[in-house]
Amino acid sequence: MARSTIVFLIGFSGCGKSTIGPPLAKRLKARFYDTDAMIEQQTARKINEIFRKDGEATFRALESETIRQLVSRSQRKVIALGGGAFSHRTNRALIRRSGVVVYLSCPVRELYRRLRHLSDRPLLDGRPAAGETMRQARLRRMANLLENRKDAYRQAHLRVSTADKTVAECVAQVYRKVMQYA
Repeated sequence: MARSTIVFLIGFSGCGKSTIGPPLAKRLKARFYDTDAMIEQQTARKINEIFRKDGEATFRALESETIRQLVSRSQRKVIALGGGAFSHRTNRALIRRSGVVVYLSCPVRELYRRLRHLSDRPLLDGRPAAGETMRQARLRRMANLLENRKDAYRQAHLRVSTADKTVAECVAQVYRKVMQYA
């Protein structure tokens, strides 16, 4: 990690950022941070509650401030960002110049499989359209969000697919790519 002391993990909710981050940080001899977990700790509220009561704009402002705080700390770190954090131009510029950005990609159907039983993903909530099942509605919303974010995600320095891999395989692949990038 000579070139950068920060590795940012980006990608859609459920791609594995929070799962891969801790063992990757350990392997890189770095600290691990999860921006969503930090926001929940700092506000003493769940993300979905912030979205519901204060709106997405308030959450995004908290997210941006958390990223700025983390970047200002001089230490080796791995940071798991919320799924939409990298989509915001100001965040993206700061993140790209502050470290190496790794996009953890995963197909929509696999993301759905991983997230289907979770109720704490506010951007996936909502009612199905006429004639649509809840599964179809969530898949559609996920596909739309992923489509909207794909141009931002493509601006990552590195990309690793987490589909059909164990956590250890993903960590090894991200580690290898980060070390080659540095």
